[in-house]
Amino acid sequence: MDDIIFEKDYRETESVEYDKWCDEVFDRAVNGGMLKAYSEAMDKIPKIIVPEDKKNYEYLLERCDSFVKQHRGYIKGMVDYHRWHAEINMFLPFAEFDDSEDLAFLKEIAEKSQTVCFSPDEEGGIRVHIFINYFEELMSAEHKSYIECDAIMQDKKLSALLGIPELSDEEKELALKMKGILDRIDEETRIDRTTLFEPYLIRWQKSRKKTGRFTIWQHCWSVAILHAE
Repeated sequence: MDDIIFEKDYRETESVEYDKWCDEVFDRAVNGGMLKAYSEAMDKIPKIIVPEDKKNYEYLLERCDSFVKQHRGYIKGMVDYHRWHAEINMFLPFAEFDDSEDLAFLKEIAEKSQTVCFSPDEEGGIRVHIFINYFEELMSAEHKSYIECDAIMQDKKLSALLGIPELSDEEKELALKMKGILDRIDEETRIDRTTLFEPYLIRWQKSRKKTGRFTIWQHCWSVAILHAE
C-alpha cells in the first residue's frame, strides 16, 4: 500500500505588494516612535496584579522547573515590572512531549498562558517562551483604544500608511475651537479631558458600527483630544 503524503510549500508568497505594505507598517511602528509613545503612555496607567495570572505563573514555573531539570536544560522566569508582564523561558537540548503526562503538561502551558513560542536558541537547542499578562491596567477598553490611536496619530507617515485621513482646513479650525474648550475644562475643573471624552467615544463607536464611518464632529473631537497634550 502506498504512503499517503500531503505537501504544500508556502515559503513563496503570492501577494508581494501586500507583504511589502505589512513590512512598511511594522518597520514604521517599531522604528518611527509609535511603540515608544504607546509604551510611555501605558506606563503612566495604574496597574494591578491579576490573581489568576499570578497563580498560573507560579504553577507553571514550578512545573517547568521540574521539566527542565529532567531534560538537563536551563530555565529563567521573570515578573517584569518595567514591561509589565511575566514570562518563563525554557532552554532545552530538544523539545519533545512524548507521553500522556508530557502532553498534558503541554496542554496546561497553553491553557494557563497567553502565548507560547518554540524557537531555535542562538547557542543551540530549543527555546520555549511562555508569556503571561500578569498585570492589568486600571482603564476601560475605550481608554486603551484612545491611547493606541494617539500613538498612531503622532506619526503622520504611519497614519498615512494605515489610511487615516488628515483634517481639512475647516476640520482643523473646528478642532482648535474644541481644544480651547477642553483646555478651559482642564484649567477650571478637576475633570480630566480623557475622562470627559470617554462617554462620547463609546457613543461614537456604537454609531460607527451602524454607519461604518466617523462624522466630521467625531473626527474633530478625536483630534482635539489627541493633540491637546
